[in-house]
Amino acid sequence: MFIACHLFAGLILGLALSIRLNDRRLIGFAALGALLPDLIDKPVGHILLADSLNYGRIFGHGLLFLALLFIAGIIFKRERGSPAVLAVAAGVLIHQILDTMWTDAITWYFPLLGPYQPYEFTDYFGNAILAEVSSLSEWIFLVASAGIALAACRNLRPDLSRIARMLVRASIPLLGVLTIASLYAWATGIAGSILMAGAGPGDYLLLAVVGAIGIAGVTGHQNFLGINPSGQFG
Repeated sequence: MFIACHLFAGLILGLALSIRLNDRRLIGFAALGALLPDLIDKPVGHILLADSLNYGRIFGHGLLFLALLFIAGIIFKRERGSPAVLAVAAGVLIHQILDTMWTDAITWYFPLLGPYQPYEFTDYFGNAILAEVSSLSEWIFLVASAGIALAACRNLRPDLSRIARMLVRASIPLLGVLTIASLYAWATGIAGSILMAGAGPGDYLLLAVVGAIGIAGVTGHQNFLGINPSGQFG
């Protein structure tokens, strides 16, 4: 999955955690966790190790990293009483699920199955940026993510409330269209489309799942986001 999809999934996870634990800050920590594997692995794998490995799914995409984060989160919760690190770990878990890391067993179970396997990419970052901007799903997730982030921060910047309301309200039908279109692409076996560059049937199914969960998350947490059912901020 691409960056905006990971970010959106992390924000939805953060909303759920914030409701349950009554801590709005967890939205940001979960979103950070949902981006963290790529923030670590892409620069390391495609820049620092470009000549030897050239792969952007390494340590941050493995179960070892996830386990260490959860252990650190448990310790931090006991010592400081804060679930912040656990929220980051939960975000990392969501990232690995969306990347279907079980299909890359060497990376996911590292170091149990041997060393990372090298790959060959030409202009990885240039092609990645092109894939991002040419995928309609990324723009929809970006709009929804911006709305959630601004709504969650409305107490700090009340002047952004109107923009947040507009983005959140617009994101719901957009996510609905994305979900339906992704299900259609998955059912018909379309390979690659404007929805997501280079996508296969499995990717479309994941897009549909994220879209559907996103709709449920946004509509189900309207009060927490400060948006009344009428669409007005409370």
